[in-house]
Amino acid sequence: MRLLGQAGDGVLQAALASFVLLSPERAASPAAIAGAMAVLLLPFTLVGPWAATVLDRFRRRQVLVVASAVRAVIALVAAVAVVTAPPLVVLVVALAYLSVNRLLLAALSASLPRVLPARDLVAANAVVPTAGSAVALGAGALALGVRPWVGAGDAGDAGDAQLLVVTAVLCAAAGAVALRIGRDALGPSAQEVAERTRPERDLVGALRHLWERRSAGGALLLIGAHRLGYGIALVMSLLYARTAVDGSAAGAAPAGATGNSSGLLAATALVGAVTLASGLGFALAAALTPVGARWLGPARWGRLAAGCSALAPLALAVAPGPVTLVVAAGALGLTAQCVKISVDTLVQTGVDDAFRGRVFVLYDVLTNAATIAAAGLAALVLPLDGYSVPVLLALAVWWVALAAASGLRRSATRT
Repeated sequence: MRLLGQAGDGVLQAALASFVLLSPERAASPAAIAGAMAVLLLPFTLVGPWAATVLDRFRRRQVLVVASAVRAVIALVAAVAVVTAPPLVVLVVALAYLSVNRLLLAALSASLPRVLPARDLVAANAVVPTAGSAVALGAGALALGVRPWVGAGDAGDAGDAQLLVVTAVLCAAAGAVALRIGRDALGPSAQEVAERTRPERDLVGALRHLWERRSAGGALLLIGAHRLGYGIALVMSLLYARTAVDGSAAGAAPAGATGNSSGLLAATALVGAVTLASGLGFALAAALTPVGARWLGPARWGRLAAGCSALAPLALAVAPGPVTLVVAAGALGLTAQCVKISVDTLVQTGVDDAFRGRVFVLYDVLTNAATIAAAGLAALVLPLDGYSVPVLLALAVWWVALAAASGLRRSATRT
């Protein structure tokens, strides 16, 4: 179910990238990408905490079924919008899809401890979410690869619409698979809901619970801070991929902005390669994290991965170019997913089931807020082509300092 749904996510994200980023008539700047990310992520960041109680008050299996159906409908609306409506309408429809999607993914994460013993959670978090992310990235890369051949010129938006129809079909198929899961298998059961008191259902109770469970709270702080740097790197890579293929200087117009079809195809291919490399990094993280977490423990493994993230921007600062960009994207995908798997496990094992749904929604809200903040910072500090050695060095310093500070915090908590 997860793989089908996230394949649809990848296709939708590819359609949006084509519509907003790679279309010559809508050539994006750092500020434009930051604005688009804010539009897409901010609504769920604001509404998510108030919707969080859904996952602890209703059967999570039903949430999966309904959310999948709603996503399919929204994707069809988006397919119509890219052809007939202004870009702002398309972004509004897309943010509705992504908001429902975040609730669905939080439900999946909160449900995992209900179907597996605690000893298997590290491996499950390595395989299940990572496979979903890898499928999403692979589907997105494939969609970007075929996109230049599906509609061109004035008919280009029709190609994006076709990708969105594929998204709708995949979401509907995911909902059909979710119907095969037992109604109470993912929790909470009707008895559990009836036994929970009002204070247990509100957000204050969930935040209080996180304060008491310092390992889970610290893990959330780690991934929030890591995603701040990751968001800046994401904007940088998208912008840089548009110019690196033709060696444009900093501040030059992006490839394809002049209407050069070969430049647009090359930029699209490089964005697809970056996306695919990130997916391969995610897959490698699934193989390495169970071993690393068993060796060091999830907390230490997550900190090590956060610190190793510094290698990607350092490599791009030393040897700029398309090949380095793809390699750096793969390396950063690897370390970012190692951090996520570790944090998922620490939260799942460190939080009671009565609070788990709300905590995972708050987890998503935190990472969304960090990404929005990162996009805003990127708009302020990046040139038009996205390449900046000072920013790359600052990212490296940030991730190394984050790993060190997280280790010191955990040591202080133990004492």
